[in-house]
Amino acid sequence: MRFSPLPKLVTATLGIFFVLATVAPLPFAIVLPGQAQNIFKGVITIKDLDTYPATGRIDLMSIRVTNPDAWIFGPEIIYSWLSSERAVYPKSAIYPPGTSAKEESKQAKADMVGSQDKAITAAINYLQSHPEVMAPTDTVIAQRRADALDPKKIKFKVAKTGGPSGGLIFSIGLVELLTEVDLLQGRHVAGTGTIDSRGLVGPIGGINEKILSAKKAGATIFFAPVDNAEEIANIPEGIKVITVATLTQAISYLERTRT
Repeated sequence: MRFSPLPKLVTATLGIFFVLATVAPLPFAIVLPGQAQNIFKGVITIKDLDTYPATGRIDLMSIRVTNPDAWIFGPEIIYSWLSSERAVYPKSAIYPPGTSAKEESKQAKADMVGSQDKAITAAINYLQSHPEVMAPTDTVIAQRRADALDPKKIKFKVAKTGGPSGGLIFSIGLVELLTEVDLLQGRHVAGTGTIDSRGLVGPIGGINEKILSAKKAGATIFFAPVDNAEEIANIPEGIKVITVATLTQAISYLERTRT
């Protein structure tokens, strides 16, 4: 069967559309794995409270996202679709309409500060509800330490990272440092999730990219919000993903799996 060639006008029109699709900026954002930061290395400062050295490591995870002012072109989107380490989202799913890079940076910093404050409150509330973990062999000392917990004596310093998703990890780190019980026992833990003052864990974006980064950093346990469970796919071998709804569930898992 023979086919007639397309008219030159149609061919030219299709060519123009193809070129425009290749070079015109498109309303998408690209998400990539970020870095893992050990929160026991210069991130947490605790003054005038009894603390105990961590025997393991807890990583704060991040992702890299093209900023809202960036122009994303067709070839980069195609490459990202084919890459196992990248994800493509409509820009509106990542940023509110009209958001600039400057506004996004300012909001991310504000969210990080709010996340840290909530993480401190959540950890203190947990410890005051479970004073026995602060001194398992002496209930009087345990209660005294719990009563002495003051959020003003705890500070975080996190460079080049914004957003609220570090809340759960900050709280777990504080519980580890403020208790005699060795929760980590040398294990390498990572995770993500927002947290409120009651210790409730909320969902975040970029969950699969963060799991991949955690695996590359050497983590063997990853805590994820239960509300992100349906999004999690292709878990790398060698890392166990534990979904939790509360700080208490995360701490309970570490306690149950201690040797």
